[in-house]
Amino acid sequence: MLPPQDSREKTVGETDALEAKFLPAGRGVLMLGTHTDTRGGIAAVIQTYRSCGLFERIRVIHVPTHCDGSLLTKARMYLRATIEVFLLLARGQVALVHAHVSSRGSFWRKSLLLALARQFGIPTIFHLHSSGFPAWCEEPGLVSKLRRRWIARTLRYSDIVIVLTKRWEIWAQKFVVHARIRVVGNPIELPTDKPDSKPRVYKASSGRVLYLGWIYDFKGIYDLLNAWTIFRQRHQDWKLVVGGKGEVERFLAEADRLGITGDLEFLGWISGDEMDHQLRRADILVLPSYNEGMPISLLEGMAYGATLATTPVGGIPDMMQDHIHGLWMKPGDMESIAYTLSALADSPELRENLSKAAYHHVAMNFGSEVCLRKILQIYSELCNISAKKNM
Repeated sequence: MLPPQDSREKTVGETDALEAKFLPAGRGVLMLGTHTDTRGGIAAVIQTYRSCGLFERIRVIHVPTHCDGSLLTKARMYLRATIEVFLLLARGQVALVHAHVSSRGSFWRKSLLLALARQFGIPTIFHLHSSGFPAWCEEPGLVSKLRRRWIARTLRYSDIVIVLTKRWEIWAQKFVVHARIRVVGNPIELPTDKPDSKPRVYKASSGRVLYLGWIYDFKGIYDLLNAWTIFRQRHQDWKLVVGGKGEVERFLAEADRLGITGDLEFLGWISGDEMDHQLRRADILVLPSYNEGMPISLLEGMAYGATLATTPVGGIPDMMQDHIHGLWMKPGDMESIAYTLSALADSPELRENLSKAAYHHVAMNFGSEVCLRKILQIYSELCNISAKKNM
């Protein structure tokens, strides 16, 4: 049984005792993923694992395989990662490998390192984060056919494949019949003070609609701008607050063309204290995306008591239910987006009921302790199996 979340400070002896339950002496969990300074979902997940105490509870060796920057910078990081992984494996310092994987380049980088680990007889975990991975696997053409074979081989020979939702589990079982699948949602650290400990002021006259994420077409951000021209006709004192990066110049130019610059507060990419500040001030968290995995922004919105307005794409229906934890909108439908935002803006009581239900839902199902228990159980299972094989 894991220690309670508020007891993260441990003596060396306590940490060693916990580690000794399943990790062989002198070995640790090798975690592969993007650098935590990098913007994106995988970096946020790894940082959450670190900040909520996983790296203290057991020996985790995080080797970043990717970072922001030029192609040369990225290539150098991967080369350093490959050398470091080989040396750790050769020295017998690795008990198992846990790789956080997305599509395309992320898959190729991790799949090669997972194959290397298997050559040393080390158990491997393939942790899939990308919502676009199934579509990428099914692309037509000869090259895609060869790629599918390598993907299937990677999943088949991974000791555990972790997916974020039940829907992905169904896809993975069909794609690789004999893969061993586990469902583990993205972890979220709950704020130290619960949203209902400092009651929000729910009002209809004014408020803040917050968007957090990449600024590209597939996120529906331009649909949101067009929908705002409809929404603002009846809600002139509401603000659209956008935190993100990507096509910033195009985004700001489009807002100017639509005449809504005065309603817009653009923050750029935010994190840390600024993210905390904006989530606490948000009345509605909106995500009009066309494709998602398990977006951290929605989990954060639920944790901080913001009311959700989102499209039911990817893994989102496995995260929250319509009219229970938030409201769903049709992807690409500006009138649907505007109507949903208006329904929430007009009814403070509805927002309050949805936000309270969402908070309790995320605490029970996606809190960091819940997800860490599942991860540690998988680690323990693989280490025990490996130990029996080597007896």
